[in-house]
Amino acid sequence: MFLTLLRREILAHLITFRFAVTVITCLLLVVITTLIRIDDYEQRLAGYNTARDANRDELLSTRTYSFLMPKVDRPPNPLSIFNAGMDNRLGNTLRIYYTNVPVLWDAHVHSSGNTLIDHFYRLDLIFIFQFVLSLLALLFAYDAIAGERESGTMRLTTSNPVRRGTILGAKYVGAMACLILPLIMSFIIALIWIVSTGSIVLSGNDFLRIAGILLTSIIYLSAIYLIGLFISAWARRTATALMLSMFVWVVLVLIYPSFSVSMVDQLTNPVGSRIYSGERAIQQILQSVEDEGREYLMNDGFDGESEHFDVQGNRNGLNVGLSNGGTATHIKFRAYDWRFIHPESENRIPLVIRYHQFLTPLKFQAAEKIGLERLPALEQTRFRRAKIARNLLRLSPAAMYNLATQAWTGTDLYGIKDFFQAARQYRRTLVNYFYDEDAFSSRQWFASDKGTIDVDDLPRFGYQRVDLWTNASRALPDMQILLLLNVVLFLATFAIFVRQEI
Repeated sequence: MFLTLLRREILAHLITFRFAVTVITCLLLVVITTLIRIDDYEQRLAGYNTARDANRDELLSTRTYSFLMPKVDRPPNPLSIFNAGMDNRLGNTLRIYYTNVPVLWDAHVHSSGNTLIDHFYRLDLIFIFQFVLSLLALLFAYDAIAGERESGTMRLTTSNPVRRGTILGAKYVGAMACLILPLIMSFIIALIWIVSTGSIVLSGNDFLRIAGILLTSIIYLSAIYLIGLFISAWARRTATALMLSMFVWVVLVLIYPSFSVSMVDQLTNPVGSRIYSGERAIQQILQSVEDEGREYLMNDGFDGESEHFDVQGNRNGLNVGLSNGGTATHIKFRAYDWRFIHPESENRIPLVIRYHQFLTPLKFQAAEKIGLERLPALEQTRFRRAKIARNLLRLSPAAMYNLATQAWTGTDLYGIKDFFQAARQYRRTLVNYFYDEDAFSSRQWFASDKGTIDVDDLPRFGYQRVDLWTNASRALPDMQILLLLNVVLFLATFAIFVRQEI
């Protein structure tokens, strides 16, 4: 009996006009979106390669250690075609200073040059599934019970020796089979286009991540369908069920995700006591370094307090500094490249070396202390608000679906934080390199007249996306909530359906 009912449900959905229109619309949007996203990715990849080559050329032209300020870039994520997330919204390029521990505030964003994508950054495949297929799921569900009750079909069905649980199960399985069909077709079309480009290389783990996205999409569509089925079981009339279903869809898919994020931004003031105390602590650290440098110059035995020690010659200089909201957040320093030093100044070179030998390690240590102040401030402003918003968004299946697929693709907030963690690790590696080479105690720290530094020995920055299991563990909480929602909705629908008079 179950198979008979299942066959009837599948045929009933497949022959409807709404199914044909929605599927054609979905597949057409998937093709267009995939083409746009592939073009966007290729442009961003070309921009990344150009920036990397330019950074390499800049590094090769560096002559002294103090001028070593390499740029690091985060490559575009190929899975951003499925869910762009924050892949191109937060910083993707950083300049590494030995006097600064890099955080999100220090990053810059270079766009793809695609005006459409830059203005509609959420236009991706998950966006299509989240809106179009969820609407189809509700259109399948709103009259599944209420419509048959009004037409008398449900009374005829229950007159046979069949349990109501069997009827409900057949409706659920039949509808999900029809919903999964356009979903799988969309994934196949997208993968064919992606693989055929040749510019996008997907690893075996990437295909497993895509399988995780597909599984999450099925769980999401199931939750949306069960919401509609619950409404259909509760409502007495088809028109009432349709109106309630559309209202719930608009609230959960369109209004609530945007409203909750906006509410968090307004209610959580980023300027708090912790930030003020952090700024005061940073200013004290900066002042301490400045005072120690001034005291050293006053007691070094040289007449005057110039850090140049009146060395004459041909010099290139660069003042480097960062600020946050008008407040200095790391030690400003001066990079030098003395390409010629007058012979009369040679006797003062040891003074310059001893000065940098004394002050540079202090700047290293001060930068670490400032980093310990900036990172909690960042956590309190950006990441704390993001966590609050994430918890609020878990009241919406559409928002949870978006968060879970971001985790699978690595375009979520944690994926961006991984890049900054790698940048901080690279800075520590660079500082250790300075210590190993005794760079700040050498003439080449500030002068290239006796030879330039060998940049081929410099440690290279390497950034790799996290492994598959890390992505899965980050996506699991939202997937578990979606699964729990499925179970609760099915049981609630069953409880209503079995007690109703048909």
